[in-house]
Amino acid sequence: MVLDTAELNKLKDRVCAEIDTLREEAEFIATDMHQHPEVGWDTPRSAGLLTDYMERHGMKVEKGLAGLACSFRGSIRGREDQRPGISLLAEYDALPGLGHACSHNLIGTAAATAGIALSRVLSEHPAVPGNVYVMGTPFEEGGGGKIIMLEHGVFDVADASIMFHGSNRIQVGSPNIAAVSMTYTFHGRSAHSGASPHEGINAADAAMITFTAVNALRQHLTSDVRVHGIINEAGVAANIVPERAVVTMMARARTKSVLEEVVEKVNNCARAGALATGCQLEIEQGPVFAERVVVPSYRPVALENMRRLKLDPPTDDPQTFASADSGNVSYAMPHLTFTLPLDDRGSVPHTPEFAEACNSRQGREAMLTAAKIMAMTALDLMTDPELLQTIKADHRQLVGR
Repeated sequence: MVLDTAELNKLKDRVCAEIDTLREEAEFIATDMHQHPEVGWDTPRSAGLLTDYMERHGMKVEKGLAGLACSFRGSIRGREDQRPGISLLAEYDALPGLGHACSHNLIGTAAATAGIALSRVLSEHPAVPGNVYVMGTPFEEGGGGKIIMLEHGVFDVADASIMFHGSNRIQVGSPNIAAVSMTYTFHGRSAHSGASPHEGINAADAAMITFTAVNALRQHLTSDVRVHGIINEAGVAANIVPERAVVTMMARARTKSVLEEVVEKVNNCARAGALATGCQLEIEQGPVFAERVVVPSYRPVALENMRRLKLDPPTDDPQTFASADSGNVSYAMPHLTFTLPLDDRGSVPHTPEFAEACNSRQGREAMLTAAKIMAMTALDLMTDPELLQTIKADHRQLVGR
C-alpha cells in the first residue's frame, strides 16, 4: 500500500504523539536498567522490564528464542506472517565494571517504545500491511546474541532492520569494522619459585611473550586493524611458578575476510609464547562480529525523518572503528544504525563519563527522539513497496559483491 504524502505525514505525527504519551514509562525503564546493570547472557531483569512493557500495551511477545533465556521478539498482534517485516533491534546488557556505558539501557527502551507506538497506530490502519518486530538480542558485548538468533531463523520474519545507538554526535549508517575475540589458556607446571624453579613451566611467561609478540606484529598491520587484550589470570602467588594463565585478545579489521588473516597471525603470537615456555595451549574463538553493510539508498529515509524532528544530520559519515553483532544482521538484510549524542561534553562509549550520560536528561531525550526516528522510518518502508524493494536490491548487490 502506497500512501500519499499527506496521509503518511499524519501517520508519522500520530506515532510521534504516541511516543510522547509513553515518555514516563520509557524513562522509568531506562533508569531502572541503568541502576541495575546486568552483564553477559544473564539479563532477566532488563529483558523482563522490556517484555512486560510491551505486553502491558498489547503487543505479542515471544520469549526464550534460539535457546537464549533472555531473548525475545515483540510484534503486533493479529499481523502474524504479514510482510513487510521491520525489525527494531533492542539491546540491554551492560559492561563489566562500567555498567551501562554503551547506551544499551536506552537502545532497548527506544526499540520497545517505537514498537508499542507503531502497534497502536497500525492497529487502527489495517490497510497498511506488514508487522514490526522488536528483537530482544542479549549479550551484544561479546556474546553475539544476534548471531545466534540469525542462525536459528528468528530474523527470517524481517525484510529490513534499524537500530539506535548513543554516541557523541549524529551519524547515520556509518560503516564499522569486523571483530572477534580469542581466549588463550596456557597450561604449564607449578614449582617452588625459590627452591626448584627449574622444575616449573611458567604459564605467566607464555602470556607475557604473547603480548610482546602482538606488540611486534602491530608494526606490520594496516592502520584499520586493531588488536587489544588483557591477562585474565596469571598465577596466584609470587613464590609459585604459575601453572595456568589466561589471555583474552580481540582483533578487529575492516572486513571479515581480512579479519581471518589477522586472527591467524595473533594465534601465532600465542603459539610462540607456548613454544618458548613449553606450555600447552588451548585456543577458544568467539563469534565473528561482521562489519556493517551500509546501503546508500536506505540512509536518506532516516535522514529525512531526522529533519522532520529539526535535527541537523551530517551529509556523510566517517568510518568508525567500533564493532557490533548488528553487522551480522546487515549481511542478512538491509540494516541501518544511527547515533545521537547523549550529552554536551562529547562523551564516548565505554567510559565512565558516557555511563553518566546514559542516565542523563539529555540521554533520555535522545532515546525518545530515536524511537520516533525508528518508528517513522519503519512507516516509510511499510507504506512504500517500491522504496523497500530498491533498498533490498541494493543490499543484495552489496552483499554479493
